[in-house]
Amino acid sequence: MKKIAVIIGALYLGLLWGGNSIFSYQGFPVRYYGKDIYSLGMGDTGASDIFRYNTGYANPAMHNRDNKTLFGTGLMMGYTIYDSELNGEKQNFWDDALDFPYFNISVPVGKHRLGAQFSPHSSGLVSNQTLLSSGGTEEQTADKYLYKADLIYSANMGTLNLGVSGNLLFGHDKRYFYQSSGFGGFNTRESLIKDFKGQGVTVGILKSFEKLSLGAHYSLPVNLQGESVRSSIHETEASVDYEYKLPAQYNLSFTALPYEQFKLAADLSFEPWSDIDSYYRNSLKAGLGIAYEPDPELHKTAFMRLPMRIGASYRQLEFKDKDGNEIDELGLSCGLTFPLKREVNRIDMGFQYLKRGDLGSNKLSDASFMFLLGFTGFDLISRSADRTAPRSIPQKEEM
Repeated sequence: MKKIAVIIGALYLGLLWGGNSIFSYQGFPVRYYGKDIYSLGMGDTGASDIFRYNTGYANPAMHNRDNKTLFGTGLMMGYTIYDSELNGEKQNFWDDALDFPYFNISVPVGKHRLGAQFSPHSSGLVSNQTLLSSGGTEEQTADKYLYKADLIYSANMGTLNLGVSGNLLFGHDKRYFYQSSGFGGFNTRESLIKDFKGQGVTVGILKSFEKLSLGAHYSLPVNLQGESVRSSIHETEASVDYEYKLPAQYNLSFTALPYEQFKLAADLSFEPWSDIDSYYRNSLKAGLGIAYEPDPELHKTAFMRLPMRIGASYRQLEFKDKDGNEIDELGLSCGLTFPLKREVNRIDMGFQYLKRGDLGSNKLSDASFMFLLGFTGFDLISRSADRTAPRSIPQKEEM
């Protein structure tokens, strides 16, 4: 019962909070690519990392070969710093940040695996307040979130893994505007609320060798359908049809073991957003990471027995700023793992730094400092039965 309460609490927090960014007025700046906390601490790489208990199902072909039921979830918490420059004057603001990146479970069925994952696809939250010369205030808020729920199937064919997932996407784009003039009769309040949903499909493949794993996965373009409602202090207009399109997504990844106790991983993702509208640019995300995976038998100190990793990533955002300038994102991350008593159980901890935009070209930028906490393992189904209960032993009958 306690485990269920923890899971529901994590889901509740995740639905309330999303990634914060000062560029949320222009698009969905915060993006999740389907990796677990281990991968996020390694430059957001690992879509082909079969050399560990991987609970990141960006590639639906990800197949943990041991007969274990795996559960994975995580939290990201920290601060986001907004910076702006106007007429040579610079300002900044610190904001709390809390995000729930994923919740998933994977169950073995012979050489097959069935799984489910709930995660955000992209998001953006920001709110600002300006003092007017009249003595009033002006407030603007953007609240955007696109969720993704996956049903996953993968098959183990020796050194080749194949997978497919059905993707349900649903979300909202909410804008709020409020202006107080200091005179009650002249105050104004407006909102524009858009809701949308749709279905997609992702297919993936993994080819493994003794010290190398290659992966690729592809997501079909999706057309999300919904409605838009505009309201003001005077009336609520009739809803109108609305659509939000997502382009196809192409992904390549590799993981290698170049030296004993060391691992190297690289991931590349490409989305042709210009196919949807010429206003957008094609989005590219690249990550590179290296991990230290020690053999506990070779080290005496507890610290040197802990798996550690570090990585970097670069991303081109698909939308532009308010002046039409392109926006880039740079990420740096690190992490370590604390193995628990059971083989599959572990706690992953890490730190991630993300920097979007540049004051020189965009006049706006934000930087987030996030602490990463992930839980993996907890083999719920194949756990051995408890045979420690007292039992009565029959007595020999005297003839």
